Order: sequence, then structure tokens, then C-alpha cells
Amino acid sequence: MARKDRQVPDTSLGLLGRVQSGDVDAWGDFSLRCLDVINDWCQWHRMHGIESDDIAQNTMLVVVRRIGDFQHAGRGSLRAWLKAIAWRCWADAVARAKRSELGQLRMQYEAAVDEIANLERQHEQLRKLDLMKRALLLVQQRVRPSTWQMFYRTALAGEAGAKVSTEMNIPLYLVYSARARVQRMLHEEVRMLSEQEPEVDADDFHVPRTILEE
Repeated sequence: MARKDRQVPDTSLGLLGRVQSGDVDAWGDFSLRCLDVINDWCQWHRMHGIESDDIAQNTMLVVVRRIGDFQHAGRGSLRAWLKAIAWRCWADAVARAKRSELGQLRMQYEAAVDEIANLERQHEQLRKLDLMKRALLLVQQRVRPSTWQMFYRTALAGEAGAKVSTEMNIPLYLVYSARARVQRMLHEEVRMLSEQEPEVDADDFHVPRTILEE
């Protein structure tokens, strides 16, 4: 379709001169003429609503700052100058929108990476917990019930060795000896199990108190 040019007349040199000399009263008429040119440019480029208003506002802010330096170079030069400023304002707006979009995508990517890392840590903890539970069950089957009870109460339940010694009527040194023995067996069992799962390091394991209470 052919463009229907509104044929907005160029601002007269007299009005332009008054504006450049600081005549406040002349600015009202001058700004309206400028807005006609800018709005016509926005309409031609199919910009409407908020987008058009933003371009017009930003363009006029530039005009206010630079009108004193504008030099008239013949009929249509002011319209060309205004359209050039409007074009730069539009290009800046597009660039800002792209930077904002990239910034949002970057934040989303970083959040996704953090979430993946967190899931990997949780997965690794669950793997270690499963391995430790298997080791505990295997060791429990290899020791006497009393030995396991002394280990369980002191190492897992957190009871004092003296209390366990008194209640089980067993010398305190035997309580700690039983605990140490079971812990050595656990470490060895974990080492053997971890060899079957190379990604698990046996040195990372310790015996949590709540591991058999879940």
C-alpha cells in the first residue's frame, strides 16, 4: 500500500529561532509540530499505543537537549532530524529489550544450574545413605547381638558409654571396644561396597545416628 503522508509542514525558521533562543512561549507550538512528525513516523512503522508513546517521549527528551545545536539545512531538514532521533530511540529500546531478555534468560539458566547441582548433591547423599544402610545390615549379621547393641546405643543412639556399661552389666572398656570393632567392620564393608560403585568414595562416609531410625 502506498504511504498516506500527512504532509506535516516543516517548522518555520522564525519559530525555530525563537525556540533556540530560549523563548518558552514558542516551545508549546514547536513541540506539537515535532510530535506530529514523530507520531507520523511511528504510525508508518506500525508502532502504536505504549510503544509509540515511549518513542515520542524519548525522542522529545533528546530534542530538548539538542535543539540548540540543530542547524537548519533546507526544507525538510528538521523532519529528517526528528526521524533520525526517533529511529535511534527505537533502536535503543530494542537493544534494551534484548539485553533485558538475555538477562532474564541468564538468570533462569543460572537458577537451573543451581537446581541441577542441588539435585545431584541430594542424589549423591541418598546413594551414600543407601550404601551405609546396606553395610550396617551386613555387619549386624556378622556380630553378636550384644556387640551390635553396644555399638548401636553408643554410636547411633548417642547414649553414654557408662550408662550402657551399667545397664548391660559389661565393663566400660568392652563397650568401647565393641563399638570400635563394629566401626572398623563398617568401614571395611563400605570400602568393599564402594568398589562395586566406583563413583562413591568410602572415605566420605561416617555413621549418622539416625540412619536406622528412618
